[in-house]
Amino acid sequence: MSDYTPVPEDRFSFGVWTVGWQGSDVFGPGTRPPMPADRAVRKLAEIGAYGVNFHDNDVFPFDAAPAERQAGIDAFRKALDETGLVVTTATTNLFSHPVFKDGAFTANDRDVRRSGTRRWPG
Repeated sequence: MSDYTPVPEDRFSFGVWTVGWQGSDVFGPGTRPPMPADRAVRKLAEIGAYGVNFHDNDVFPFDAAPAERQAGIDAFRKALDETGLVVTTATTNLFSHPVFKDGAFTANDRDVRRSGTRRWPG
């Protein structure tokens, strides 16, 4: 075993989903409860991470009401500010929700395509 300890200057960055993964698969639901994104940020900072990357629904649930969405964003932002971690990548999840089974921008259903467009930050 190495005695190496990562430090933020190493610029390691981790996806929120890699530490907050619920252990789900196509054959059943998650095997662990969800981990709030702000907790993941704090834990990653404790082990010397430099940054974090995430999908929108790592920070708030897919169908979150505006107040719930804002609360998740605020908690995530606070954790970033308190730990000094930086966001290296942020994107929307347009692939795992069943509504996107035929794609987000390529779905035959116009309402699904519009939903994907509304979620896309670009």
